[in-house]
Amino acid sequence: MIVGNTKKKDMKHILFLSIALAALTFVSCGSDDADDSQVSRVVASLKALLLDENGQVYFDVRSDGAYQIGLLSKQDAIDLVRLYVSSFAGQPLVFILDDNRGKIDVTNGGDGVYYVVSFAVEGIPQFRLLLVDEGGNALSMKHTCNVCGYSWTSTFNRCPRAGNKTYHP
Repeated sequence: MIVGNTKKKDMKHILFLSIALAALTFVSCGSDDADDSQVSRVVASLKALLLDENGQVYFDVRSDGAYQIGLLSKQDAIDLVRLYVSSFAGQPLVFILDDNRGKIDVTNGGDGVYYVVSFAVEGIPQFRLLLVDEGGNALSMKHTCNVCGYSWTSTFNRCPRAGNKTYHP
């Protein structure tokens, strides 16, 4: 009789493990949808940060076709790039979005440019954004967004985080 109970307990454990394994398989199959929606949220966030209400890049355009934003320090440039790629640590990198949705390439800039950020993301026009050193020309240009509360120092007075939602005086 003891042997019979042991087998029943073993069967219960096997049944429990089978159910747990089936549940894990189901959850892992569903994670593709979660990953896709996360990528969609990233793309939507980038659109809100980079594009105006007409779907156009809202930074100042230069004669060479690149866009620029003037910043007061390298740390301000790093903080800005982190709005686009949260893992940015100040070194060149290529951030590739899942499902071939695009990439963001961050390189060191040259003469008076902290970084060059190249965007090739689905649903956003391809462009280069130069983070330009304006430190000597724009003393005490600190802004705080009335919409999201983000603070930044720049000659650019439109909130980099709130994007197309607001202009600042």
